[in-house]
Amino acid sequence: MQPILNLLKQGMTPHKLAVTVALGTVVGVVPALGVTTVMGTALAARFRLNIAATVLISYLVQPLQLILLIPFVKAGIYLLGLNELKLSLDEMISMFRMDWLEALNQLWFANLAGILVWALLALPVGVLLYYLLLPLLHKVLPKPDAVADVPAAKAQV
Repeated sequence: MQPILNLLKQGMTPHKLAVTVALGTVVGVVPALGVTTVMGTALAARFRLNIAATVLISYLVQPLQLILLIPFVKAGIYLLGLNELKLSLDEMISMFRMDWLEALNQLWFANLAGILVWALLALPVGVLLYYLLLPLLHKVLPKPDAVADVPAAKAQV
């Protein structure tokens, strides 16, 4: 596990690693299954972050994605004033038996409402995570000067 961690933080400053973890976390909980890899890769590339680390973080928080999916959808339904969905398995089976096109339509709009709530919360939560992680990473990661001095010290010995 340590070689993987070393590879992921190789050459990363505390700032870049904090941004990477915050971005990976926020992207990892988007209430749209199957888009985290593409979204995380695109955003990491855009902001010149470690793509592997961003995607890894998004995968590690995916259990939160499943836990937060229904609360995001319910908040979105409430926020937009859509018809209430119970979102239980029995309710969805009943919806699909009655009119499967209408059921898909309702679930589609409910999911979009959940994505809207996620989008409203993504930036503030990402910024909060960044500022919480930055002091911790400054303590944990080696100082750039210390890393630069190590090879020079070994060469003199």
